[in-house]
Amino acid sequence: MKNSSTTATFCLILFAFLFPFSAFASSENDWELKSSLTAVSQDTSTKLAMNVARCRDLFSLNSGEVSFVFTLKSGVSLSDKAQYSIKFAQGNSSCSKDKLEAETGEGCISIANSLDLNAKTSPIEVRRKVADLSSANDANSCEGLSEASYLYLIVKDPTTSDASRIYTVTYTLDFRTKRPDAPQGITATPGGESIKVKWNESKDAKSYKVYYGTEGTLLDKGAKPEEITGASSATATTTSTTLKNKISADMTYMISVTAIDSNGNESLLGDVVTAVTEKTKDFWESYREENADVDGGFCFIATAAYGSTQEPHVALLRKFRDDILQQSAPGRAFVKTYYELSPPLAHFIGQHESARTITRTLLWPLYGFATLCLYAPWALALIFAAIASLVGALIWRRKRAAKINAKAALLVLVPALTAGAFAAPNDAYAESPVNMMVEFKAGPYKPDNLGSAFKTHFGNDSGFIIEGEYDWQFWRGVGSLGLGFHLAYGSISGKGVTESGQKTIDSTALHWLPLRLSLIYRFDYLWTRFNFPFTLYVKAGFDYAFWWIRDGSDAIAKSTDGKDGYGGTFGFHVVAGIAFVLDWLAPDMEKSFDVEWGINNSYIFAEYMYAQIDNFGAKGAFDLTDKATFHIGIGLEF
Repeated sequence: MKNSSTTATFCLILFAFLFPFSAFASSENDWELKSSLTAVSQDTSTKLAMNVARCRDLFSLNSGEVSFVFTLKSGVSLSDKAQYSIKFAQGNSSCSKDKLEAETGEGCISIANSLDLNAKTSPIEVRRKVADLSSANDANSCEGLSEASYLYLIVKDPTTSDASRIYTVTYTLDFRTKRPDAPQGITATPGGESIKVKWNESKDAKSYKVYYGTEGTLLDKGAKPEEITGASSATATTTSTTLKNKISADMTYMISVTAIDSNGNESLLGDVVTAVTEKTKDFWESYREENADVDGGFCFIATAAYGSTQEPHVALLRKFRDDILQQSAPGRAFVKTYYELSPPLAHFIGQHESARTITRTLLWPLYGFATLCLYAPWALALIFAAIASLVGALIWRRKRAAKINAKAALLVLVPALTAGAFAAPNDAYAESPVNMMVEFKAGPYKPDNLGSAFKTHFGNDSGFIIEGEYDWQFWRGVGSLGLGFHLAYGSISGKGVTESGQKTIDSTALHWLPLRLSLIYRFDYLWTRFNFPFTLYVKAGFDYAFWWIRDGSDAIAKSTDGKDGYGGTFGFHVVAGIAFVLDWLAPDMEKSFDVEWGINNSYIFAEYMYAQIDNFGAKGAFDLTDKATFHIGIGLEF
């Protein structure tokens, strides 16, 4: 075997000496092509799609020329006998692809003939005047072309295995500049901060573009979109869209639509219509009219807790912000989010000394983390490594325990089956320890105490909330006790209203993001002891809900006196639920899940929740209380 390997290596070296690698350049695939024109989605490595806008752009080039570059790929070389020619054919004409010699036929132009080609020659650059690329001689004559031009690199290298072979790399400029038909039947329905635009489907259109501007914007039916100035635009893939950017109340807007085909050609402008927006109110404006003491917005946690921006703890956190967080994009994003969504303690912590004391205590871990980051990052790295090692050890121990339990089950089952005995799965199988649970759930949610403003904008509808929960079970006996950490998201959408109370096309939406901490008791004794597949449970704990309101332009809402429509509210919740144990239906699958994944039990459940989120009755709170809601979901117990 060793002698055969040596022989093969020797033969390979000899082959490379007698037939040098320079002879490998024998295919059009050995070349990379590019041009000075910006690529679009229809382009390929050997084809450049030319729609009407791109054709017009050609005539705006300062040099009046377009460059095309052929580059030999890395690792491919040529012999010293290789030659090349460059030819160009315009307007659906073509050139011979197997001749280095110049051609005299109509439509084929020889640019370079039988020149030496080597490593120093590549890349090969060819420049052509804009007017040579098509039959167009100016921007206006780009309309309605259906032709192609070709640029040829013809190569011959006699040292290849087929010394007579000539190959050609072809670069195609495909001019398809016929515009689709302009859309018809354009209508515009105004709101206060949005306008809904509809139109009829246009033949050959793949997408559409809506142009709009305030009264006086130059939009004329039949105008070329390339010549439009001063108008805003929005794209759409269907025959309707809602304009929200740069739309204000009490303004007149001019609107038109164009169609865009698969080649990127854009039609002329269709009919120009007008829309007059009117003054409308979003939910935040209506709510503030009824609840002038609810300001929204946030204040800074540490400043509220200590009462001064100069206090040393506050200064430390400010330094952590500037020296650590602001030095990276994720850190800057966190700071921005914090400023937008930090807890509204100006009305709560600032007014309650007990709350300030609790907050100062809760901030100590953050002070410690900031101190380590600023002055002892090596200690932070050691702590992180220790935690990672501990988690890894726990995972390894859990998997090892699961394997041991599986082996123990086999040791019990095999003798039993051999003896003809039958044992229930739970008698022969030892589960891995149970100490945590993960839940995913969803259900309706309707804030009950937001007054008539809520009904005006959202009617009698309920919002929808989704929630994830992680539970740590710290005690097991007759049932279990645990701590639950929840993250939820809910929203409800409605319509803006006019001063007279009529609904408009403007949207307005309320969003909330509750964070919950729960104490949980699960009565699973009937399942663990008697294999009865139902578990009862109760939960109670504290909530903090971020909330924000959007107006008709999808921006954060502002009241007429300039108050921002976002904030946060404290509260509490109580939950009662019942869960059905899915393992009861498939006990064999239960064992497999435990051995492979450490999943002891899986549940489907339904629960009732009372959530009072009103800053514990403090004045000026944005009240997100829902006195009766329910969730359904699935849970996995580990």
